Amino acid sequence: MYRINIAKVRGKMGEKGYNISTLANSIEINRNTMAEYMRNPSRMPYRAIERLAAILCESKEEAGDIFFDTKLT
Repeated sequence: MYRINIAKVRGKMGEKGYNISTLANSIEINRNTMAEYMRNPSRMPYRAIERLAAILCESKEEAGDIFFDTKLT
């Protein structure tokens, strides 16, 4: 099971200059779908997570920290 740290995703989006629309376009999904995933990350499919990690993260460790966060309750 994964737990996505949306605060960290938003931080990486800002660092890389993405907004919801540009990020959605980059991973080839609809902007409204991306917004829904950000509101309800448990609905995000693994394929979208893979694409986001490839775009936003510099390493596998960083991706694991963001998308498989075990510190969330």
